[in-house]
Amino acid sequence: MGKRMFYVLKMILQTPNKAITALEIQEALMKQDMKIDIKTVYSCIKQINDFFNGWIGRDLIISYHKLGYRIDEDIFEDGELQFLLDQIAFHQDLNREDQQHLEKKLLTLSSFHQQKRLVLFQPSERQHSFSLFINLTVIMKAIEHQKAISFQYIDYDIQNHQFIEVASQRGNKDDQYIVSPYSLTSQNNHYYMIAYNEKHPQQLTNYRIDRMRAIQTLNKGYINIQEQFDIQNEIEKMMNMFISHHRDTLVIECDYKQLREMVSRFGLNMRVQRLYQERLLLTIEDVSISEGLIGWIMMMQTQIKVISPQYLHDDIKSRIKAMHNLYQDML
Repeated sequence: MGKRMFYVLKMILQTPNKAITALEIQEALMKQDMKIDIKTVYSCIKQINDFFNGWIGRDLIISYHKLGYRIDEDIFEDGELQFLLDQIAFHQDLNREDQQHLEKKLLTLSSFHQQKRLVLFQPSERQHSFSLFINLTVIMKAIEHQKAISFQYIDYDIQNHQFIEVASQRGNKDDQYIVSPYSLTSQNNHYYMIAYNEKHPQQLTNYRIDRMRAIQTLNKGYINIQEQFDIQNEIEKMMNMFISHHRDTLVIECDYKQLREMVSRFGLNMRVQRLYQERLLLTIEDVSISEGLIGWIMMMQTQIKVISPQYLHDDIKSRIKAMHNLYQDML
């Protein structure tokens, strides 16, 4: 898309009126020292529509007799754009500068009227000493071109009653980690790099990308032994660190008012039996018995009681006793 086409599109996208005429577009561009005649405006609009017909399968700019030009259907549906902006606003690894940069790019493709309908959330300011976009870009290019990378991997210490970042000294050369990156994956809203590190010759290693600092591409040292590993299996193993392999049938007693929460967590494939005083007995098959599940059950306090399996019942009971003992001297 040429410069003139871009500015004509920008005029139509940003007009607060119902529509804008070709003459108004020409006059606005002339004020910005862009010499353009009325026929060129018409030609630009046709070329813009040809471009978007190839992209989204329809004309973007609609002509209305005596009114001019306007956009009736934006490039993104309102819900699509709202979803993308929300993912940017609330991603925990993005600093505010990166958020604003990406939001601005997306909103460039949005009309004035669509932007009036959007809800732009402003979460708390994040103080990150890295750019997730830069980290991802360097790693992705290193994977494509089979280049080794070096980086620091952060740890934490306490100074003046505050947390500070410190470089881990467990790298290949003190605080320098040198690896051959093979793949990326995502888990729990964080990105991970799967790589080969000579310090661990019998396995692949994974590194959380938001913990990597000062990433640099190296011109030598790339070790390509990917054929010795099942990369997809390695990714699944890494993801399974967060998920228990042990599965069982879970039977719980809960308040009726928590039924929506139960369906949200376990779905509709539960057997339900009404008990007493607005209590329900739920039977859920093939549940992963994980620390995450136990934490959730304990968070629900008296609203949930584990009936079986017995070992889970006993485990939660033991944890409650340990918590009681921890706070006993305060009672």
